[in-house]
Amino acid sequence: MASVSVSHLIIFIAALTVAVGVATTLTVNVESMSVSLDERGDSVAQDIETDISIISDAGSPDSIYSTDEDGNGEVTLLVKNTGNRPIHTDSGDIDVLINGQYQNGIDIEVIGNEGSTLWAEGSVVRMTMNEPLDAGDHRATVRVRSNEDTLRFYLDG
Repeated sequence: MASVSVSHLIIFIAALTVAVGVATTLTVNVESMSVSLDERGDSVAQDIETDISIISDAGSPDSIYSTDEDGNGEVTLLVKNTGNRPIHTDSGDIDVLINGQYQNGIDIEVIGNEGSTLWAEGSVVRMTMNEPLDAGDHRATVRVRSNEDTLRFYLDG
């Protein structure tokens, strides 16, 4: 009779030990998933609250593209922050494509707040990049985080 109680006690202790191990593992995994979901939620919220619009006039290509006396071409875009969150112009979140080509060395100036790297809600930045363009149809795309806007313009020959 005592041997049955002892064996039941040993099985009970083993079952408790296994249950504690499983509970600990589940708690750690659930906490890890919770932190992951919180971080993803913050990232999605930033994407939702970020929005931009290119406000350059496509009907006036001279305001978008110019050449200097050496024939070097320069593209200038005016872009407005239409979202609900400021954007840091030096954060690396801003990408510009001209005719599908990624642009390096973009000069970004916050209009009305020169020298600032904070692009506030409702404010406009001037993006300037060196890119020679031929006559014809062209496309400029500005992407900030997962939001983008595209401007199509035509240059006369």
